[in-house]
Amino acid sequence: MKILIIIDYRDYTGKFWFDSSIKNKIVKYNPDEKTIHEIIKELCEEEGMSLTYKGKPQGNVFIDGENGEPKRIGYIYRGKSEIYDRNMTTIGNFDVWVTIKQIIDFDIEIVD
Repeated sequence: MKILIIIDYRDYTGKFWFDSSIKNKIVKYNPDEKTIHEIIKELCEEEGMSLTYKGKPQGNVFIDGENGEPKRIGYIYRGKSEIYDRNMTTIGNFDVWVTIKQIIDFDIEIVD
């Protein structure tokens, strides 16, 4: 199975900023090998963001479904990273918003 992952880091205090390069990353996912949370943790660590609470999600991300009912589309984690500002290093705390979508291959017809 292939999934599409989007990660966004947010600091509501307004003190820190951390940009994610994971905007539309396609990842092969086999639940028998790793959990989705292990994959998310590895992706964040590659960017220099370490997840707290042992990488366990702290909440869900929802959108409005077709009938106006909430539809779960991802998870919220807590993360921290070193922030460099004016010759000083600080630890910034962030909410890590992750959106996950499944990718299904589409049969493309041959055009003559």
